[in-house]
Amino acid sequence: MASSKEYYAEYREKNRETLRKYKQAWRLENKQKQQEKEAEYYRKNQEKIKQYQLIYKKQNPAKVNALSKKRKTNKKLRTPCWLTETHFERIENQYRLANLLTKVTGQLHHVDHIIPLHGKTVSGLHTPSNLQVILAVENLKKGISF
Repeated sequence: MASSKEYYAEYREKNRETLRKYKQAWRLENKQKQQEKEAEYYRKNQEKIKQYQLIYKKQNPAKVNALSKKRKTNKKLRTPCWLTETHFERIENQYRLANLLTKVTGQLHHVDHIIPLHGKTVSGLHTPSNLQVILAVENLKKGISF
């Protein structure tokens, strides 16, 4: 007779798709609750998360560089050619403001795209009018999707 561990592994394998659909449905039904839970975890464990990220970056430099390059390229593709020097100064000022607010308040702030650069139904541009400075916790809460 198979052990309970082996039985469970066999059961999971047979019912993998059913379990995946169940989890997906649960996440959709409890999206707000899940976002709040994840935001609270991030708020309570910021230092732990930062340490983990540093270790990950050191252990996976190629992957981190590839993802960083991909994001930079995507942002560049979503930056219109008609932006003037004034537009770029306004964008830079948003990032300065985020850094200043982080120093003053002690809470991490991000520059957020109001309309995401790569949304599911619509994609925004990397322009001053599509940027806002918000708390990192709020920005990360927006990005949690399953």
